[in-house]
Amino acid sequence: MRALIICPADRTKAAFLARQAPLALAPVLGRSLLDLTLAHLAHLGAKQILVLAADRPEKVRDAVSRGEAWGVRVEVHPEQRELTVAEARAKYQAKESEGWLPPPHDIVLLDRLPGGERSLFDDYGNWFNALIDALPEAVGDRIGMREFAPNVFVGLRSQISQDARLEPPCWIGNHTWVGPGAKIGPNTIVESGCYVDHNAEVADSFVGPDTYVGALTEVRGSFAWGHGLLKWQTGVFSEVADDFLLCDLTSRAKSQRRRVGLAGKAAASLALLLTWPVLLVGWLRNRHSGKPLLTPRLAVRAPLKGGGRPMETYRYHELGGFNGLWKRWPELCCIIRGDIAWVGNRPLTPSQAATLKDDHEQLWLSVPSGIFSLADAMGCADSFGEDARVHASFYAVQRSWRKDMEITRCILKRFLKGHSV
Repeated sequence: MRALIICPADRTKAAFLARQAPLALAPVLGRSLLDLTLAHLAHLGAKQILVLAADRPEKVRDAVSRGEAWGVRVEVHPEQRELTVAEARAKYQAKESEGWLPPPHDIVLLDRLPGGERSLFDDYGNWFNALIDALPEAVGDRIGMREFAPNVFVGLRSQISQDARLEPPCWIGNHTWVGPGAKIGPNTIVESGCYVDHNAEVADSFVGPDTYVGALTEVRGSFAWGHGLLKWQTGVFSEVADDFLLCDLTSRAKSQRRRVGLAGKAAASLALLLTWPVLLVGWLRNRHSGKPLLTPRLAVRAPLKGGGRPMETYRYHELGGFNGLWKRWPELCCIIRGDIAWVGNRPLTPSQAATLKDDHEQLWLSVPSGIFSLADAMGCADSFGEDARVHASFYAVQRSWRKDMEITRCILKRFLKGHSV
């Protein structure tokens, strides 16, 4: 059996949802609209599905591949404009009228949730209310999603601080972190991969995937996605330039990363290979504590190119059950990724970076983050204290490969003698 999907193209009343991807790929509680529709048609018996895409067809093609994920054969055809159902039927069904799913499932205009009656893209209120209404039914086909409390849903590998407050109804997607004192809900959807910092408040809102909501930031009656903030009831839009308030965690191009040489990456790979039992030791120490083995952290850095661009952000992890250098063991992966270097200034959270008072202290962010720092070599107990700030500024001015080697030797010497680092 065959079916055809028409992806929506120009929808001026839903332009915010199409900023990062076509509307067909708009996030719907951890999945995309196209994903849900393909699964629905496959359940009805479709074996071949043709997808017509006028808006960024290459992204649609990358998202569906050949349809293996749904057990069907999917083909994506680019179109110059969005066809109507009648036009699609005349163009693609007239020659071969047999072997199609019965109407209206044979040709689907992708502007509704499967089985839904509400048109999603007539205004932002329709979209938002459709997602809120779908919360209870969506749990069944999202792997790992659980009902954390009545009408409060939390996804796989998400971490919610004990001090956070979740008010129903609300949805928190996979791999999302909610910090101490944060308040989520009511009527709130936080999609997958988000980071809601401490004491932030999000209510009557939709937070798009991989979005950082800063400490003490309040989001109410809004769509927050990347740097974009839109009041969904009025359509008023603003671009938030301050990464400490709102930012996209994934949109930074790989070319903007501070690159680590191949030798440094090879050394990090070798170190991971030789010290992997540390992960097992950490697990043994943590298995009865109820604490996560790997704790996610968010750090900021200045962009490589100036021009008043917002701060860049990246994630790293700390290893539970250890203090000192062993706690930083997962950061070896960040060296391989190119996010940090072997030697630099220690990573700062957005809230810490916001407290750097003047140009001298802000030199901390002018060099790459590193596993080892000058403050470590000098034995600073407080990694963000006054002494650490002075050492960070000094290192930023005096940085050289000789200085890096000197810091490394000093830290290894302290480590082998059993001194704290």
